[in-house]
Amino acid sequence: MKYLKTLVAFSTFFLLAFCIPNHAIYGQTNNTVVSMDLKQNIQLQTGSDQIKGTIYDDNEKGAVAYTLVVKNQKDTLLKKSVILNQAFTAKLSRSLRKNDQITVSLQDKSGHAVANTKWMKQAQWQVLNKPKEKIKTSNWSNVFKNSRTAPKKYRVVQAPDTGMSYLKKPKYTAAKSKFSTLQANDRSVSPIKGYQTALLLPTVSTKLVNWQLPQGSVMHGRYLYVMYESEKQKNCGRIVRYDIQQLQALGVWQTGQADRLRSLEKRINQNRFATTNDDRLLQAIKVGPEFHMGHGQAVAYNAKDNHLWLITLAKKSRQQRLVRIKLDTLYPSDQHKFTFRDPKNHQSFHGEQTFSMDDDGNVAIVGMISSKTKKQLAAKNIKDGDLMLYRGNVQHGKLQLHMSRTVVRNKPGYFGQFLSVNSRTDQLFYLTDGAYYAIHASKWARGALNKSDIKSGVYVSPKQATREFESQVWDQNGRSYLIVNRGAEIMHEIR
Repeated sequence: MKYLKTLVAFSTFFLLAFCIPNHAIYGQTNNTVVSMDLKQNIQLQTGSDQIKGTIYDDNEKGAVAYTLVVKNQKDTLLKKSVILNQAFTAKLSRSLRKNDQITVSLQDKSGHAVANTKWMKQAQWQVLNKPKEKIKTSNWSNVFKNSRTAPKKYRVVQAPDTGMSYLKKPKYTAAKSKFSTLQANDRSVSPIKGYQTALLLPTVSTKLVNWQLPQGSVMHGRYLYVMYESEKQKNCGRIVRYDIQQLQALGVWQTGQADRLRSLEKRINQNRFATTNDDRLLQAIKVGPEFHMGHGQAVAYNAKDNHLWLITLAKKSRQQRLVRIKLDTLYPSDQHKFTFRDPKNHQSFHGEQTFSMDDDGNVAIVGMISSKTKKQLAAKNIKDGDLMLYRGNVQHGKLQLHMSRTVVRNKPGYFGQFLSVNSRTDQLFYLTDGAYYAIHASKWARGALNKSDIKSGVYVSPKQATREFESQVWDQNGRSYLIVNRGAEIMHEIR
């Protein structure tokens, strides 16, 4: 008996001194599960047999050890003693595979659970399934109701000079840090004074999403919808929905942590397993199914039917489609083919690439007069670079548009990127790289537009360098946002 007591005492000493790191004492739970998040900082990666991290417990101040158990279904890959609040590194019995169903758990020396078992899986974007229902298609035929060739003279309104050329590309510059600012220069007229980084968007293109090239966007309620044109499938793309309210709650919207989506993107591309914070961020982003989207620039929200409306060119360049997209599936429910045909000479002409819709359902499309267009028109007082307005609405289930007899001279910059409307001020915002015009919509439509009704914002350097502007939107409080490229990001208005 004396020998047995000595053996037990020695065994206990050996366990405490050598088997438990740093002479830590095993914690006792009395079968009570404590509040520890095992996924908070455990790092796993597909193709690797390494595990590292720290298991935090703010209530534990001493060096207390427990047994960490990692399993793939029923197969145990690791059983190791770890000390709370101290970093650890270990090797699993094999490298992780993509389809592994990993669980991590923490046990005391009696094998009782110390914390809730956590499932861990490879971090992936949340992709919505393609609906089974077919997209309904109809033909609206010609939607253009008055002639653009017949008038012998147009009313011309001179816009503010932005100092930029509509014939020459600006010099593009890329973001040089994780926080950027754009300031309106002195060529601007009553501008939005500036923009600064709200959120850095993913920027490494993959087979799933062409992240480096965001196009048009819509902000409605708590969500921002961004169009991404496919890199490989011509005229196709996806809509990605960002939950702004959730991103704000997670502290990554308009804060010093605006680069956290970039960090998440890196972890996804490195096939790392999702931590708790990764899961929370992933829940704020939904990737829609791929569909025929065109370039993705001509998009707006229709408050009348609670759908996104998108205009895209069909296979024939003179035929377009108006596509209605459901907000929950991010996929079209129906589409309507239409053409622009002049009722005077019955000639169809190339569809335009911009589109906006205000809260009352008024549709606007703005196009530029080119040298080819000019030859088709009877009016002699128009010039290349003048802007034309088509405006109308849906009547009897069909889009109907009329052209304004007023043109705006000249286009503010080279590429016409996006058209949006601020319903609060009844202004159309025509966006090019580095500059925009804000034009009173109703006055332009009815021919009462004056030079004083056109405001401008110019955001180029003295050397004519600028970011690539993609779209401009407003939230429900009337605050403006820009999506810019060369390091994709969302920028918010400086007030």
